[in-house]
Amino acid sequence: MISSVDENTPFEDIVSEIAPGDPFACRIISLYNSYKPSLVFVDYWLISDEEGGFNGAIARNGSNFILLLTPESDIAEVSSFMRVAGATGIICSGEYELDLNDPVTVTGVVLRRNEAYPEENEGLSFVQPDIRDAYSLIVKCADESFVPPSFEDFYVDVNHKLRHGSISLCAIEEEGRTVALAMTVAESKSGAVLGAVSCDPDFRRRGYGSAVVKRLTNILTGEGKTVFLHRAQNANAAFYTELGFSEVGSWREYYS
Repeated sequence: MISSVDENTPFEDIVSEIAPGDPFACRIISLYNSYKPSLVFVDYWLISDEEGGFNGAIARNGSNFILLLTPESDIAEVSSFMRVAGATGIICSGEYELDLNDPVTVTGVVLRRNEAYPEENEGLSFVQPDIRDAYSLIVKCADESFVPPSFEDFYVDVNHKLRHGSISLCAIEEEGRTVALAMTVAESKSGAVLGAVSCDPDFRRRGYGSAVVKRLTNILTGEGKTVFLHRAQNANAAFYTELGFSEVGSWREYYS
């Protein structure tokens, strides 16, 4: 059964109990803490069995959905719900395959690290970058595996989430420029999901990409958070292996 929730539902606690240490739970909790269900462009649901035991959760942001699924979730019911909901984008664990209307499907691996790195990188200037500078670098480094949103959408969303403590940005500055960036796309009390790791092509092969990932990871693990990353299939595998991230699962995205 899929039932909607409101602000009187202890949604964060329930989602945390369904799948502790899960990156999709982290994404849903982060969205919920940023945008409450009273807003028209978001919705949240819980998935339960016939006895009322919770075994999954769903979050909507516009027409994009995040699914937290477990072996007890009714995948047929969730698939039917997604078809009716008019989802144009869905992300969930790659362990589960939804029955949708011939979507485009992209898959990748989920990586994890929960240990800090030894402190290094003396002399580097780490900052929280201006949102405009962060966006410019992301666009400069974008490839076929990631299409950046519009600046307006990026700015409004990132600015709002920074104020609510549900994402973090860390960058390296050199020669008055933001030259490397790592940020979280979601954070909960126990986890964080890294994304948009970027390094200016003019400043590559200096270790800046690794350095900024290490600095942000140390901040997050220092807060007791497990750090996750959704890596595109066959993309940057050696980079994250050298950084000590381990593969713990897979993700799947559907687009209509």
